[in-house]
Amino acid sequence: MKRIIFFIALTLASWSSKAQQFSVSFGLYTGVTGSYTKDEGIEKDPRYEGRFEAKLAPIGLHIGLDYEGFGLMISPGLINIGQNYYLTNTMGGQDGLRKIDLRYLTVPLSFKVHLVRFTTFKLSAVASFSPSFLVRGSEELSHTATKLQFPQAVYPILPPTYTIEYDGVLAPAVNDYIISEKKDFKSLQLFAGAGFRTDWDPSNHWRISVDLRINYGLLEPRTSQFTTEQQSTLRLYEIAGKRTEMFAQFTVGISRYIEFEKNEKEQKKKLKGTTRKYKPTTYPGQRPVKSKPKG
Repeated sequence: MKRIIFFIALTLASWSSKAQQFSVSFGLYTGVTGSYTKDEGIEKDPRYEGRFEAKLAPIGLHIGLDYEGFGLMISPGLINIGQNYYLTNTMGGQDGLRKIDLRYLTVPLSFKVHLVRFTTFKLSAVASFSPSFLVRGSEELSHTATKLQFPQAVYPILPPTYTIEYDGVLAPAVNDYIISEKKDFKSLQLFAGAGFRTDWDPSNHWRISVDLRINYGLLEPRTSQFTTEQQSTLRLYEIAGKRTEMFAQFTVGISRYIEFEKNEKEQKKKLKGTTRKYKPTTYPGQRPVKSKPKG
């Protein structure tokens, strides 16, 4: 890990020494996430219907380094993800909710390429890799008294308060039934992301950024112990299956930036001893004065 950090620092230093102009930015951001949980067990369970909603990504820290054509960012922050599902009865009505609640401290390392670049505005394509550390994890279910279509395999383990009928099972009201808790989720998740980002500079030192990114979880979020037990035991409200977490993240941030540009003296010094000639900076409509003004 130390070697990787040293290599990154060395690479950044090399780029900075070669670049004629670059900027460094520091700031904060906030936003929302929209999650999709791809779960093989839930997909084949008729009791559940997907529900889409936004969850808060409350706060994060942004550190960025921008060159002429590309940029690098590190953006540690908190995110809340996990899709929720309606619990549907045998008639298709919604009588409950299954909640997947995961909070991570995520550390996205991002690379962006400037697709559109003006003096005060940039549009960039972004790719990121995000090690994420679990802060909170739970999966719970609640529903009113209703008739549900339980898998016939679980009929032998139904509690006495559940009544089997010809078209389903009469189930009593359930509050906060625990399907899994924090210990059942892995402490580390890895997300790969891609999207677009805009950076707008309303003044010389302040930058407003809007970022939209799709993130894909590379690891099964639950522990191997939990998934093994899930496959080997019958459970009332779940069917065993692999799971992948995906989410879209929309953020808005503000940051303070500082621009660095090599002056002409430094550029002359760099060219000393080479066959290249120094060319002073020129601007449209300007030319050097060759003689003193008369009078």
